[in-house]
Amino acid sequence: MYQKNKSNYDMPFCGLSLRMYETGKKAPSYEYHASSTKSKFQCSLTKKLYGISEVMTWYKTPEVQKYVQAGYSLKWGSKVQQAKESKYGADTEQVITLYMVKPRTNTQNVDGLKPISQSIPQHATQFAPEHATPIEQNDMDDEIPF
Repeated sequence: MYQKNKSNYDMPFCGLSLRMYETGKKAPSYEYHASSTKSKFQCSLTKKLYGISEVMTWYKTPEVQKYVQAGYSLKWGSKVQQAKESKYGADTEQVITLYMVKPRTNTQNVDGLKPISQSIPQHATQFAPEHATPIEQNDMDDEIPF
């Protein structure tokens, strides 16, 4: 089974979350909304609240800067979950989060394939016949009449 590697999770989750509540409408209308003046983002580490204009203030706090110095980067994510408190009779809420992620350590190419130097085994020459000799270029060159 899949086992989480402890070294990848050596620091607690660091994120800034905003809860959005159901509008009662369906797509293409907005299904969830939050007031930009009243709603606040909540820090997962300190539980402090930040307005939309204070996101950079949160990013510059010493708690978040520890993650930046450790090589983490920011990523956006959202999830729809069961509402903890039934605001306006809503069953679900959407949580939008700006969170820190640790960079991947593997050096795989974009297409997922190995470079040629890694795909050819180093011992490939041992499979050549014992009586094989390298070909000289002069043996294969034909004269081209002009």
